[in-house]
Amino acid sequence: MSSHEQNTGWMKKLLFVLGTIFVVVGIVRQWPLAGKTYMEFIEGKGYLALMLGLIMIVLGFSVPLLMGDEEDS
Repeated sequence: MSSHEQNTGWMKKLLFVLGTIFVVVGIVRQWPLAGKTYMEFIEGKGYLALMLGLIMIVLGFSVPLLMGDEEDS
């Protein structure tokens, strides 16, 4: 396993873990989710953390593409 593959795997795991933490914090701060209007949800305290976590998870999926690792993608 080359250094590049190790870095790719490490970055992928880091983004997944941080993304999951942000999603959990966002959901906890938004709780209860049911019964809120769309504007109440967007203006809630956990909205930014929730969106940041989802973006980090999506970036975790695309790490091989972003780092130029064509054989894994």
